[in-house]
Amino acid sequence: MSRMSLPAIVIFLIGAVGGAYLKDLLFTFEGPLEYGASAAAGAIGGLVGALIGMTIFPKRSDTDE
Repeated sequence: MSRMSLPAIVIFLIGAVGGAYLKDLLFTFEGPLEYGASAAAGAIGGLVGALIGMTIFPKRSDTDE
């Protein structure tokens, strides 16, 4: 998270929630597999959101680095 600007973090969170929501629309599982599938969909959605966010809104680095 230290490499992400505030707008990139917001896009990451939207991607994570959106991934879990899309999973609920497309697939239904029973029992404990539901939690694992939701976690996996949220993780993949968050990863995609983080990549998009860091590409569109890069964090400004210090001039000393």
